[in-house]
This record gives sequence, structure tokens and C-alpha cells, in this order.
Amino acid sequence: MIDITFSATFEKVRECFAESPIKDKLTQNLESITIIRDVVGKIRIFLEPLNNSKLEDDILNDLENSLRKTLGNYYGEDIWLPQGEKDGYKALIDVICQERVLAEWDDGNKPHWYVLERHVAKQAWTNKNVGQPPWSQKVVDEGHKPAIVSFFSFKGGVGRTTTLVATALTLARHGHRIAIVDLDLESPGLSTVFSSASEESIPGVIDYLLEKNIQSKNWKLRTHLKLVNEPKLLGDTGESLSLLGAGSVDDNYLEKLARLDFQNLLNANNQLLETWQNMFKELNAVGKLDFILLDTRTGFHDLGGLAIADLSHAAVIFGTQSRQSWKGLTHVIRRLARPLAPEPLPVLLVHALAPGLGVPGMEQELRDFREQAYIVFQKNYYREEDVPNSNDLEANFYPIIIDWQSDLRKEISLFERDSTPDEERRLSNIINVLTGKPYQELAERLCSICQRKLKK
Repeated sequence: MIDITFSATFEKVRECFAESPIKDKLTQNLESITIIRDVVGKIRIFLEPLNNSKLEDDILNDLENSLRKTLGNYYGEDIWLPQGEKDGYKALIDVICQERVLAEWDDGNKPHWYVLERHVAKQAWTNKNVGQPPWSQKVVDEGHKPAIVSFFSFKGGVGRTTTLVATALTLARHGHRIAIVDLDLESPGLSTVFSSASEESIPGVIDYLLEKNIQSKNWKLRTHLKLVNEPKLLGDTGESLSLLGAGSVDDNYLEKLARLDFQNLLNANNQLLETWQNMFKELNAVGKLDFILLDTRTGFHDLGGLAIADLSHAAVIFGTQSRQSWKGLTHVIRRLARPLAPEPLPVLLVHALAPGLGVPGMEQELRDFREQAYIVFQKNYYREEDVPNSNDLEANFYPIIIDWQSDLRKEISLFERDSTPDEERRLSNIINVLTGKPYQELAERLCSICQRKLKK
């Protein structure tokens, strides 16, 4: 019985290529070696010879035998070689060359090592390369296009949606044009913050993803946006907010979710990602925005990973001072470091549900969270030469503290439910809390990492 695990297969492949005579007669004659791992964990190999030279059958047989002996059931019984334009595998090889990424252990010398993981799901969380937002970071930094910012929490119930709404209000009050988008399709709720139950539901994100490719120009995003422009929320000089909800949670909603999951599962040509990109382009065309804020799904969900790792220019991530929270956040931070990209994704860290003034143990918890954040970011986010000072208040790891607020413990509704003085006081109090100090700090730091000023 061969003692090998899924996680060790790449190292075992490298051991095969280091064996004699494979190393002497094969490895030194290769331009590159690509290790392909399919959805069930089987390993296949694609070899590119130096100068298109012919590789001898006997040494390829030796490699086959070594892989079979070393990998056991993990070997997929395939070694692919380029054979020219008439090769039946050419289309497949073209895909391999387009999608493979340089292996972490590649040292720059030949043969180069590449890895290609063939996933059905979780690609956004396992990929280590740069994302594919609808426009570049450069045009965002220059102010020509809006910054797409994901608000992400590994665990639910930490105030993510509330913080997004507060940040959007703060930015809009200072003159920024904002759109907020509910991508938490399994647990939608952003629309209820601004709309009463009696208001007519309108289509949203899930309808766009399912219908746009079919209806094309007949499905217009602008007709499905809710415009939030009440002076009580935005002040007399603030900009309006555009809201794109998840969709109408009616009797057909679960069926729509099932259709969307199926498309995502079988979408080999990444058409779904392209649809997402087009949605944001169309959203910006409606309002010429400064920020698009995304309320994403918690945990290692495909949609949350796609939003934060592939579609965004920055992220706001939420954590609590608990072992469970840090265990999940560490993986998220490691993904956002994007080791194969030129730069990590800009990140802001929120210490959520922090103890407020006067709560026993407050200072100790705040200190513990800050110290843990520095350690995790130092090990998993920064390049060794780029680690800032631990007391740098503007560093990614330095947390924005949002304590538990009793005024926000119930469902938040930013619309007048009646015209009584009590209702006016309720709404005024909520707005004061949502535009208070911690959210002001978050808006300021978000503007800073996106090359903007809070006050336009």
C-alpha cells in the first residue's frame, strides 16, 4: 500500500523527476513541466521539450513507471506532449498553457514548473493569482472608475451589513456617488433596510445573472435599482444611493438559486464571471459612481470568494477575538495576499463586536486582537520586505474597532414607518449611530486605500 495523501502529490511528482536516469535524460531536456490535478485529485503531466526536441520513448516509460509506483491511485495514467498543429490534444494543451500558474517552488531556471488545478468549485478561494475585476486598479486609483469593495465576514452576525450601510451613508453624505449590491443571495436582507414590507419587490442580482445572457439588451439594470435620496439619511447636500438588491424573495426564489448554482458548477468557459463583470459595468454606466460596495456571503462560499478575490479592488474583512474567527480569517488573508500577483489586494480589518467603554476586559481584548492581527498579516499577507511597523495606524492589520451597539441590536430600518414624533426620534437616533465615529474612520481609511478623499 502506497502511503500518500492528496496534499503530498505535487511533492511526490517532483521526486520522480529528480530520480536517475530521469533527471539526466529527461528533466534537463525540458522547457517546462506542468502538473495537472483534476477534480477528483488525479495527477496528469504535460511536458514541453526544449527547442521542440523529441523525447525518447524509453525514458518516458521510465517516468510513467515511476509516477505509477510513487503516486499509486493518484496517478491519472497520462503524460501529454505537444505534437504540432495537427495534434488532437492541441485545443486542450492551449487551455493548459492559458490557465496554468507558475508553481511556488519554481526557481526561475529551466525546466519551469507549473501547476493547474481543475476545480468544480472554490476556485476563487484556491487560486493565488490576481483577480479579474471589470476595470483595472490603475483607473480606480486615477479616479476614472469606481472602486469595487467587498464587505466580508467569515462568520455571520458580526454587523457586516450594518457596517456596509453605515459606510455607504457616510460616503454619500460627503459627496460620493455610491451603489450598494446585495450578493448574499442565500440570506438576502439589504433591501429590507431601505424598504418596508408593503413596497413592491423588484428584480435584483439573481435575476440579472439568470436573465441577462438570454434577454440581452431587453433586460436593463437601471429599471431594477432602488434610488435612496431622502435628506434625512443623506443630508441636504449628500449624493443619492443606488441599491441593487438580491431579488424578490418569493415562491420562485429557491428555484432561481438552484439554477444559478447549477450554472456555476458546470460553467467551464467562465461565462458567469463575465456576466458579473458586465453587471458592474452596467451599474456604473447608470450613475458614474465613486464606490460600489458589495455585501457578500459569509464563509468559504463560492460567490463570496468570487466577489472578494476576483471582482474587487479592495476588501473590508470582519473578525472577532476568537480562535474560530482567526482560524478562518487566516485563510482569507492568505488568499488576499495573492502571492502570484504583483501586489496584495488592499484590505481593511474590522474588529467586530468589540467590548465598549466600561466593559470589563475591554483593553485586554483590544490589545489581544491587535497583536494577533499583526502576527497573522505578517505571516500571511505581507512580503517579507514590506512588513510595516506594528504601531502603524494606517496599516492593513491595524483594526477599525466597531463595538457592540445596543441601538443596532434589532432589525435596522431606514425609512419612516409612521409620522409620529417617536418614529422621527428613532430614525434620527439610528442615523446618528450609523454616521458616528467608527464608521467615519472606516470611510476615511477606505477612501485612503482607494486614492480618494472623504470630503469631495
